[in-house]
Amino acid sequence: MNRSLAKTIWAAHCALLLLASAVNGADAAGNSADQSPLVPAAGAGKDGKAAAIAPKAAAPVAAEDEDADEDEKSEETPAGIAEQIKELKQQVDKLRKEGEARKRLEVSEEEKQKKAEDILTAAGREYTLLKKGTLSLEYSFNYSYFSGDVIKAAAIVEQRSNHNITNQIYTEYALRDNFSVNFTLPFAYKYNRVGTDTAQEATDFGDLSFGVQSQPVKAGGDVPAAILSAGVTCPFGSSPYRINPDTALATGSGFYSVNAGVSLSKTMDPLVAFGNLSYNYSFAADGLNQNWKDGRNLTRVEPGSNVGLAMGFGYALSYKASLNMSAQFAYAFGNQYHFSNAASYGSGSSTSASFNIGTGWKITPARSIALKLGIGLTSNDPDFSFSIRVPFEM
Repeated sequence: MNRSLAKTIWAAHCALLLLASAVNGADAAGNSADQSPLVPAAGAGKDGKAAAIAPKAAAPVAAEDEDADEDEKSEETPAGIAEQIKELKQQVDKLRKEGEARKRLEVSEEEKQKKAEDILTAAGREYTLLKKGTLSLEYSFNYSYFSGDVIKAAAIVEQRSNHNITNQIYTEYALRDNFSVNFTLPFAYKYNRVGTDTAQEATDFGDLSFGVQSQPVKAGGDVPAAILSAGVTCPFGSSPYRINPDTALATGSGFYSVNAGVSLSKTMDPLVAFGNLSYNYSFAADGLNQNWKDGRNLTRVEPGSNVGLAMGFGYALSYKASLNMSAQFAYAFGNQYHFSNAASYGSGSSTSASFNIGTGWKITPARSIALKLGIGLTSNDPDFSFSIRVPFEM
């Protein structure tokens, strides 16, 4: 019940007390008037007859005043005051029922926090943390499609299509309420076809990654929730620099890398805004021996760093469904390639961007599923991508 309603009920309660006091006072006054003796008027005779006539002659009342005072006198009677008390009680009961109904419709702070957590979980796992002692397993399915034209020879252009399917198992354990560790194991399938050539296929593990997440400062008021993250990626999948690119496909990056980032979120009822800033640094790959078509022999690759930015917002459609939209941007610095029989050269930097729309669905009170569709905005991005995430908490 809100503060203004409480004040109204308190005022009505005080009015009831005052009216009850007035009723008691009116009853007492009536009793005292009935019991008080007549006082003889000035000039009364010994027999007292003049005393009975004197008050009537000394205080005449006009007829119109008597009519105007009838209502006031009736309200001042015990019966009138009792009727007013009854009406006030009915108003107080009505206000109390309205307050109780309003309270049932109000969303508690715990419910608001849970709703925001569901929205952020559907947007990405980097925006939420687990409670201490909780183990989370998440299965995710990712599909992406690339297409483009490939120049095979002079005046010969063929269509290229590339399909990537990745299955991931993500594991996270909360050591504290504001600190957790995670591990990701991907399993990838890739399919590539150019024109009428024989298709290339690859099925293998992807790169392993280990990471930590922490929330050093508790959010509150105007301060957004900030989660810091850091991780390392190990080249567990097949490297693109240790295969024959004409006959095989890579499922890993071929580098060790470290990354760090910060994720921010803020509830602005009814929306939840979120954003992420990340940085990735990859270490050089040495000891290579890859022969290229032009006769050069690749021995070392120094990959460039990457900077990424994401922003978006989410909205709860109902208690079981939410919608989120976001935009991602990444800038990759150029790589340096070193050869044993040729001069080194560097590739130029590149940018990538995509627009994502996703939704979260609560299948049961303890189980949910997140879907996301991504649309590439540059030639370096997939034409489109689709992902499904299903988390399990234990």
